[in-house]
Formats: sequence, structure tokens, C-alpha cells
Amino acid sequence: MQAITQTTHWAYEDMVKNLPAESQYELRDFNLIEMPSPKPKHQRIVHRLVKLIDTFIEGKNIGELFLSPLDVVFQKGDVAQPDLIFIATDNKQIIKESHIAGAPDLLVEVVSKGSVARDYIEKRNDYRKFGVKEYWIIDSLNESIWVYVLSENAQYDLHSCAEETEVAKSKFFEGFEMAHELIFGE
Repeated sequence: MQAITQTTHWAYEDMVKNLPAESQYELRDFNLIEMPSPKPKHQRIVHRLVKLIDTFIEGKNIGELFLSPLDVVFQKGDVAQPDLIFIATDNKQIIKESHIAGAPDLLVEVVSKGSVARDYIEKRNDYRKFGVKEYWIIDSLNESIWVYVLSENAQYDLHSCAEETEVAKSKFFEGFEMAHELIFGE
């Protein structure tokens, strides 16, 4: 379960200075949020996604994929640690030595029991607000895949979704498909 650990005004600099390196905390509107350790099912899904994405981008020289924990600093009071982070080659200037400074091109969150509202509502609103071009929600509870794309009017439109035997598609990775059974199959 995620909990706001302190209601004092936190900034990214405070996190770096006062929390252990490799810690799993996020900031939303200057509030510190402790992130729980992921469960095996969550990690299994992340691993499968990494293999699929790496296979797709390998040799295309289109960007770089990162895994959590890695801080994505949108602004000093808003920091996330998405499960997967993709940054296109033409956006690589946001990759810093210790964190990502700005909006990645694609973010992926794997929903767990304690993160439903945060992933579906808060992070979706935040990622849209900060200009993340594509946001995938991989729901481990309902075994569904949701692909949202940032529209010209700065709203997230549902581009694709998949349940059971369906396939979800990415707009950002043209031609990339995620078959439901490849993500959730035993």
C-alpha cells in the first residue's frame, strides 16, 4: 500500500539529500510517497515487457529503455519511478547521470493492488500534464492492457486495449503489438 510518509513540503533535492540512494519514493505536489516492493507477478510482467520492447527496438537505434527504480523528475515537486521508461534518441538530452530530467516519450506502469488509483488516475493525469507522449497501464489485477496516447489538445486518448485473447498496439512504436497471453500467460 502506498502512503504519504510526510506532509512537509518535499522537493527532489530533499529526496536526494535525505533518503537512501536506490530508495523507492515518489513526489506528487511536493508530498513524499513511499512505494512498496513489487510482488513476483508484477516483476514477471515487467520482465516480459522488457523482453518484448527490447526485441522490437534492438538494432533500430530509436532510443533507450530504463527500468525502475529510476527517478523521472518532471519538476522539483513531482518525481515518479515508473516501471518502464523509454526515451527516444531525439529526446536523449533529458537523460542525466542520476535521473531523467523531463518527460520521457513512453512510460509504463504495472498496476498492483496498492497502486490502482495512483496508476489509473493520478499518474495518468500527471503524465498527461507533463507531456508524456504515450502511457501504458498494464493491469495485473484485471489482466488488461491500456495504451493511452497524448492528443494534439494535450489529452490522453485511448489508442488500444487488450483483454483475454486480444492484442494491444502502440502508436509511438509503430508496428509494436502486445499479445495478452505474452504478458499474462503462465
